[in-house]
Amino acid sequence: MGTKEILTTRLLLRKLTVQDSEQMFHHWAANENVTKYLRWHPHRQLDTVIASLQKRETLYQKADYYDWSIEIQATKELIGTITVVNTFPEIKTLEIGYVIGENWWGNGYTLEALQAVSNYLFTATDTIRLEATCDDNNLQSKKVLVKAGFLYEGTLKQRGLNNQGIVDLCMYDLLR
Repeated sequence: MGTKEILTTRLLLRKLTVQDSEQMFHHWAANENVTKYLRWHPHRQLDTVIASLQKRETLYQKADYYDWSIEIQATKELIGTITVVNTFPEIKTLEIGYVIGENWWGNGYTLEALQAVSNYLFTATDTIRLEATCDDNNLQSKKVLVKAGFLYEGTLKQRGLNNQGIVDLCMYDLLR
């Protein structure tokens, strides 16, 4: 199936294009607060974002590539992304990751996107398990996962590497 457009009450989840580079750069990719718990460093130049988007445009040709921009329908503002970051086809499991710009934190947008993508993946693919991990210190991400119905499975000590260094990862799952 791949990445297909998804409409929610307030959001349009769609494929990214190179034309999104300015918004991506300014709304989250260059922000140190946003990337604090991520595996990639804040982008310092627009060219880095453009290269990332060019790569994504190619990956969208694959039927098993799932990567959406999160856009507010009313304003056309691009505020983040939600992506399948790892696939485990032999056990029909997908790992989801997301990022949202700081200006939009606390408005329920990430939860809305996560619920829509989870529903899509369970209905459009043969996935039976979704999982997500987050830094043990990332309290907001933990709250989003729980509100979306993901269950806490445990903490993997010293299992993650992000912009904070080596960290404990909390594992969450959602079953079909």
